[in-house]
Amino acid sequence: MASDANPATILLVDDDDSLRRFIRHVLAGQGFQVVEAGNGAEALKAASEHAGPIHLLLTDVIMPRINGLVLADLLLRDRPDTRVLYLSGYVESSMLLARRPGSILLQKPCTPDCLIAAVHHALDLKKQQ
Repeated sequence: MASDANPATILLVDDDDSLRRFIRHVLAGQGFQVVEAGNGAEALKAASEHAGPIHLLLTDVIMPRINGLVLADLLLRDRPDTRVLYLSGYVESSMLLARRPGSILLQKPCTPDCLIAAVHHALDLKKQQ
């Protein structure tokens, strides 16, 4: 787990550029290190180029080509300690995630306070395991 000297690193993936910039701004304002990508392929490349740990994958569920569920599966093969927090504006996403025990879904849109609370919750679950 990250400490105050080494903030948690979050891989943020969303194909909506303006939303991704907003989320990055909120997370960076809370002291998190943010690595961002606009799609699943970019995220996998960014993760392979990132030398340190990735504490949390914060990913949109519905994206073109590589959706958030597939992205999480691929990322966790190489980084099994990474926690995953899914984002979605679609009700159908909750049905997809129902088949994944322990998955955390944050509905879009959400407030910055709700986002930060969900991130802390996901990171705290990592400490408990």
